[in-house]
Amino acid sequence: MRRSLIACCLLLILAAGLPSPARAAYPDRPIHLIVPFSPGGGVDVITRLLAHRLSERLNQVVIVENRPGGGANIANQYVANAAADGYTLLMYSPAAAINASLYQNLTYNLKTDFVPVASVLSGALLLVVAADSKFHDVHDLIAAAKAKPGELNFASAGIGSTEHLAGELFAQIAGIDVVHVPYKGTGLGLNDLLAGQVQFLFGGSAGLVPQVQSGQLRALAQTPISKLPELSNIPTMDQAGVPGYDVSTTIGVLAPKGTPAGAITLLNTEISASAHDLDARFGPLGGQAVTMSPQEFGALIASQIAKWAGVITKAKIHVD
Repeated sequence: MRRSLIACCLLLILAAGLPSPARAAYPDRPIHLIVPFSPGGGVDVITRLLAHRLSERLNQVVIVENRPGGGANIANQYVANAAADGYTLLMYSPAAAINASLYQNLTYNLKTDFVPVASVLSGALLLVVAADSKFHDVHDLIAAAKAKPGELNFASAGIGSTEHLAGELFAQIAGIDVVHVPYKGTGLGLNDLLAGQVQFLFGGSAGLVPQVQSGQLRALAQTPISKLPELSNIPTMDQAGVPGYDVSTTIGVLAPKGTPAGAITLLNTEISASAHDLDARFGPLGGQAVTMSPQEFGALIASQIAKWAGVITKAKIHVD
């Protein structure tokens, strides 16, 4: 009897030193990265690169889940309503900051329903014209627009898209009157640009650089205030004569509000390390790794919300 009692006590002591399933270290099951866009696009490609590297670093499966639609609002709402446990994360892009002002009846709040986790990449848009265009630089384009107000057209991937607002910001700073022509995707607008139906467009560098290199398009400028290494031969909009122009397509990760601080800290560390590991892969996509603390990333998002709110208000853009 005494031996049995001693054995039981020893088992209890040993058991006390073992990790409890309820206290298992994060992450102990697959993490889902929610992408607000269809497979194959720029954000999706970047997310899949990140997921693969993050899986290796965390020794845990990271699943990419596409939830397109509603101008990215379907995915945003889904993650806002998800459990705040670190296992459902949102891939952030400028569309989220734009939507905060573009839509009047959102059922989530980007500022209060999410917490910033980590930035991943900063990319660029390109201002392009057809290779046979009479516009050889941004000065030519602005001069033509001022000479014939309301006659030049620019294409975009749709009303309220980053490409659309990049064009509106250009018009506002340059003081020109140009006509926006929305398309269902940059590809369709590009076809009309080459056909001479529209005169210029802003589009993601990853998709446009190959056509610039092949001679189909002429790149007049890139949109960040500082040049990206892979685009060093293309002037910035600021250098090209549009002072203060800055549109960087920062991509990062958000989590539902209330996600444990420990999970946020770990994810920031590992996502930042993964981004640096992938920097060479980001270059051909027209981007570079950019890492920040959650606080710094949150401040950037707040500044983007304010910036695009000003552009949207001045241009009187609404979608609902």
